[in-house]
Amino acid sequence: MLLITSSLCVLFYAVSLTNAQLFAWSYGPCPEIPRKQNFDLQKYVGKWYNSETFPAPFQFAMDCITAEYTLKPDGTVKVNNSAVRDIKIFGKTIFKQPTYIIGEAKVLDPSKPADLYVKFPGQPEFDKTRANYLVLDTDYVNYSLVYSCSRLASIFPKVEFAWILGRVRGQKPAQTDQLKALLTSYKVNVKNFKTVDWSSC
Repeated sequence: MLLITSSLCVLFYAVSLTNAQLFAWSYGPCPEIPRKQNFDLQKYVGKWYNSETFPAPFQFAMDCITAEYTLKPDGTVKVNNSAVRDIKIFGKTIFKQPTYIIGEAKVLDPSKPADLYVKFPGQPEFDKTRANYLVLDTDYVNYSLVYSCSRLASIFPKVEFAWILGRVRGQKPAQTDQLKALLTSYKVNVKNFKTVDWSSC
């Protein structure tokens, strides 16, 4: 518990000093972007390496972000997200530690297999009936584009998350520009993407 408390203190202190962006938000409704047609979950599972990501508080100061998906007998998916949290102040590392979390993903509606609901321990669950992991495009062997958008009410801004994943560690998928163009066509601001650092892994 002391280690967790200390880590959180360092995290929030670093955020205050670096003025880091923790969310990608804007006003307007969430776009309805078509998902991957005939999505095959069995082909999708395995290890994916995060190439570029929208800012997210749960990924603050994280390098070497990996997601490993394992299909379970009941049809749900074990999610193992791992990374190295490397907090820097003025370019100097003040805190560095490997981290991981185990969660679960499931398809809510069999007619929409590319719409998954992912949950992790301690995560607030505002709407368990709404998918929060949308696979927009993938070829299963080289790249995947994942998107999520939420909005509590029309008076609030929407919060967007997006990930470009690859099967090769530290290698940018060749389809990256094509995937960003897809998001742009639905008015998603791809300037929010940040490249994940793999140099110290």
